[in-house]
Amino acid sequence: MQDFSSETFLEFTVGAEVKKQALEPGAVCQIGRDAMSSIVLQDSQVSRKHAMVQYAPDGRVYLTDLGSRNGTWLNQRRVTSPVALSTGDRVCVGGTELRFHGPARGHSIHTAPQGATMVGFSQGLITVLVIDIRDFTGLSTRLPEARLSELISLFMRESGVVLAEHYAWGQKFIGDAVMAVWLHASGNLRLDELLPVFRSLERIVAIASGLHVTLGLEAPVLVGAGINSGMASIGNMGSDASADYTALSDAVNLAFRLESATKEIPEDVALGATIYDYLERHAEAGSLFSHYQMRLKGYPDPKPVHGINQSSMHELLARMEVGLSQADPPTVRLSLSREVRS
Repeated sequence: MQDFSSETFLEFTVGAEVKKQALEPGAVCQIGRDAMSSIVLQDSQVSRKHAMVQYAPDGRVYLTDLGSRNGTWLNQRRVTSPVALSTGDRVCVGGTELRFHGPARGHSIHTAPQGATMVGFSQGLITVLVIDIRDFTGLSTRLPEARLSELISLFMRESGVVLAEHYAWGQKFIGDAVMAVWLHASGNLRLDELLPVFRSLERIVAIASGLHVTLGLEAPVLVGAGINSGMASIGNMGSDASADYTALSDAVNLAFRLESATKEIPEDVALGATIYDYLERHAEAGSLFSHYQMRLKGYPDPKPVHGINQSSMHELLARMEVGLSQADPPTVRLSLSREVRS
């Protein structure tokens, strides 16, 4: 077998010291501030888990951004989906430049060992829902630890059931937040596929608001939500034995930023431009929303944010159902890129 550790590596400088990080089949090279990263960069512009470099099943070496705050850059272009590296490529993470040494882009040099952790991504259209408990810090100071743990466990468990019932492709629980992803396999946004997203949101809001009765709290538990649609890299970041299906793209990042935006505006739910434009045209829902241009964390220019309150969600669902009752449910097509995995 070839000595991959000497032939395939990332070279970078920390202080005055030039370092090399070997890249080997079956191993993941994670880059970030986290002390457990393969390459630890103590830089405020670097996220805890910023990016990773890894062999894919096709034998190529891929760079993937892990939803970082400030982005990962390859040859001065922002990485929005896993991309094959070629020898001499320059990867920028925060203030550090890493030079890749290895095979030419598209050149396969090995077969990954069975059971190895590996990337198998393809491009697809998704809708992302992010829901976050409001004033969780305040709750944590007012509630005993056991009661707080009970609240989070109940919220996450019942939310997971709702998402499964509404055909979410994937779901993750991050602290006091829930993220769910729906796939649009045809490459279209469709009302029949978007209704489960909004029905899930309505159900989860009801779950949260009822927790104070179940747990004997003084006031209802409030949530905020962000919903966004766009292209993403979807697939398995885990191994044969322990799959970790996930979606990586700016569409996911923006959904989290939209949820955060609801803390600054008098709205409970914020939508991105793509899904709002679709609902405005095909469900006549534009009048239910308020509109903002906001500077969102990690984006240099203001982004359109379309807000709606939970009190208007029932009307939004009704208008979507009317649109769906038409003979030919309208769709909006986003172009699909070629699969990354061969």
